Amino acid sequence: MNLKPTNLPLTVKDFDCERCGVCAGCGCACGYIAYFKGDKLVDLYGHPHDPNGIGSFCTKGLTLIQETPENPLRLTRALLRRGDSFEEAPSELISEWIRENLRGKVAVFLDRYTDLKDYASARELTEDVYSDSIHLPFRATSLRPQEWREQRIILSLECETVFSEVMSTRWLVDAFERSAHITAVSSRYGTTSAKANRRILVKPPLVVRFLEELADRIEGKERELLFKEDVETLAEGFSLVKESLILIGETLLRSPWKGNVLSALRRLRKKLRVNYTIVGNISPLKTGSLEDFLRELDSFDSLLLTGNPALFMNGEQLDALRKKPVLHLTLFPNLTSHSSELMIPTKLFSEREFYPFKNGFGFVAHSPRVLRSPEGALSLHELLSRCLDIEPSIEGCLSEIGLEEESVKTAEGGADIDLPLIEDWEGEFEIRELEEDKVYLVCDSTLVDEIGHWSVWTHDMEREQFAYMNEATIEKLGVGEELELGGVKLRVKKNNNIAEDVIFVPNSYEETQPFNPGVRPGLLLKNPALRVEEYR
Repeated sequence: MNLKPTNLPLTVKDFDCERCGVCAGCGCACGYIAYFKGDKLVDLYGHPHDPNGIGSFCTKGLTLIQETPENPLRLTRALLRRGDSFEEAPSELISEWIRENLRGKVAVFLDRYTDLKDYASARELTEDVYSDSIHLPFRATSLRPQEWREQRIILSLECETVFSEVMSTRWLVDAFERSAHITAVSSRYGTTSAKANRRILVKPPLVVRFLEELADRIEGKERELLFKEDVETLAEGFSLVKESLILIGETLLRSPWKGNVLSALRRLRKKLRVNYTIVGNISPLKTGSLEDFLRELDSFDSLLLTGNPALFMNGEQLDALRKKPVLHLTLFPNLTSHSSELMIPTKLFSEREFYPFKNGFGFVAHSPRVLRSPEGALSLHELLSRCLDIEPSIEGCLSEIGLEEESVKTAEGGADIDLPLIEDWEGEFEIRELEEDKVYLVCDSTLVDEIGHWSVWTHDMEREQFAYMNEATIEKLGVGEELELGGVKLRVKKNNNIAEDVIFVPNSYEETQPFNPGVRPGLLLKNPALRVEEYR
């Protein structure tokens, strides 16, 4: 990070200290300035000289940094399960538990709020490291988000940036204001669709078909085109206009047709250098996937977990988890905590030196510590260092993606990773048949993620969990006020911003939320590692 406080303060509030940091609430890594009176945070602004946010700061970043430290639901002390209840665990008991239990076949699960130091420490502890990030062995982008505003033709495929990489939405809005022609093909309308000149609302396999038809058209292949007019218009535009961009949301990579999407994108890039960005929780460093983790759960002797992986477990998997020695590092006592033997309060990214690297924008950033953490709160890296003397260097991880630590610390807006672009990667993609006549369940993110539901303020944006469908789908399925999914019932809400033959359910709910608890994706989906699957 190369940010300093501004010459003139951005706040009019009384303060006596100011610190700069980088937000890791999403992959945008926006710089900010925090103002303090003593130890109390009194104001927070996006840093005007940061190239990623340029002075803007989204409500997600504001909420995480401002609200988490004072949230009364935050875990502030370690707790050990004794029978059906938990009791406070002193530091010596934590060290003893770790030395006795984190041995044999140990699995570590890393959520998005872990960083490069945590990743390096986990790899030192065990070969069985898993993540909720999608690993791609090639660059997930040919552009930084700031360059989106210069693009004249933009195709967005199941990509609503406001749901994942919040601040990158501003660059799409800038492109729109500069008269870019935006085509949005998606299973639900959101911010991107609202700014699009052409909106195509279709079920997910047809979104994939749109991209495949475009690749076929550019390659000159003869096939019957379902989206003939739009595909031919875009193919001509991409051929003539250098400033063109394809945005692909991670939802399509968490569907049965991940290989279809990446293969079509690679075919396009081999013919035309149209720019691309895969938007979402993407990692350039390899871990096992969420699907691998759930499939191999029974084989582990003990587990060290972050985030809320229990959100994606069915009843049988959750029972298996509860029978194992499980340590959970967490901000809030969620479903995974309630299913663990030992829960330890963790640090938010702003409360520690942090190296965010999980994004589709192809960079690794750095932030110094800005806030104080609760006494006893530990990052995964600090926990393993204190209890098991694990002190790995992040240089090895950085070298795998062509970076050095000093360049990451000094780069404005993060340092670009050195991986091949998708057209230069020669690996195999699995191509699957598109079943276009089915109804599909889309269990996906919204404005509120699972952390947001632990804040009264953000939970108010999405109080209850519904199964959303348009009028035609409700009539086709013959459902009334409720829909049964995975043996549980959800209230139905009509919404014509959802494509026909699509059931949309927000995936951030679980049974132990403090306000209006809902149903976890692990009970709703046959394969909870996906966000799209066939209904019934």
